[in-house]
Amino acid sequence: MLVFLNGQIIKEEDAKISISDLSYQFGYGLFETIRCEKGIPVFLEDHYRRLTHSAKEIGMPFPVEIDEIKSWVKDILQKNNLQNARLKIIISKRMESGGEKFNVLITAMPLDSLPQSYSLLSYKLGRDFNSISFKHKTTSRADSYFAYKQAIESGFNDVIYLNEKNELIECSRANIFLLMEDKIITSLLETGILSGVTRSKVLEIAKKDSIPIEEKNINSLFLKVAKGAFITNAIVGIMPVSKIKLEDKEYSFQTGLQIINFKNAYRQKLEEYLKRKNSELVSRS
Repeated sequence: MLVFLNGQIIKEEDAKISISDLSYQFGYGLFETIRCEKGIPVFLEDHYRRLTHSAKEIGMPFPVEIDEIKSWVKDILQKNNLQNARLKIIISKRMESGGEKFNVLITAMPLDSLPQSYSLLSYKLGRDFNSISFKHKTTSRADSYFAYKQAIESGFNDVIYLNEKNELIECSRANIFLLMEDKIITSLLETGILSGVTRSKVLEIAKKDSIPIEEKNINSLFLKVAKGAFITNAIVGIMPVSKIKLEDKEYSFQTGLQIINFKNAYRQKLEEYLKRKNSELVSRS
């Protein structure tokens, strides 16, 4: 695999970052994971906006414009001969005698095939609502990686975090939605969850189609009456949840028509984005 690192495209094994890099020493870095289709990074503007906002919030603003990232992404996809890919952009800082400098790493991997639905294993995780490690996509992800690893080893696709109040928060790499009798509910941003790009698209779809949706604290007791569940992230889009294991209890769900309609609406939004971006590329050429 070829990777982009600080202006160069090189072999993965040749990519070297100094031990003075603060993401290595303290987990002080940021990343974005983006789905690419037909050579186009999907909703790149939203990801870039979140990245620059997070950088500002944690005091790590970086001098990288979106057009630069577009050019680098195009190059790394072409060099790896990929059209459909899982793209990862990592921004970190290193301290040198000449002052602060940045590392920019971009990797591109083929997209994995996805299952029809996900199963989730609950995981208790005490967390500060204001912690930058959870509100932003920082490279400080030891808790998340450990929990995710446990879920995979137990035969599940991901974990669902529970806080000290026994409330559902989010997954290790996705936001969650529950379908209730009269509305859809999802966790509040104020609980310290990541403001997911795909999550925001679901909220837009619900608003446009006049579907009742509410951001609120979600006690685990809601699982007893939920009619369905799905998770969202940039790679899976909208993924139905078929099972959630909560300590000694297990809840099963069907992929109903409402989830299918959401998946179709999201896919339409994605296709419209690809069409628009492709038209822009054609008009420039």
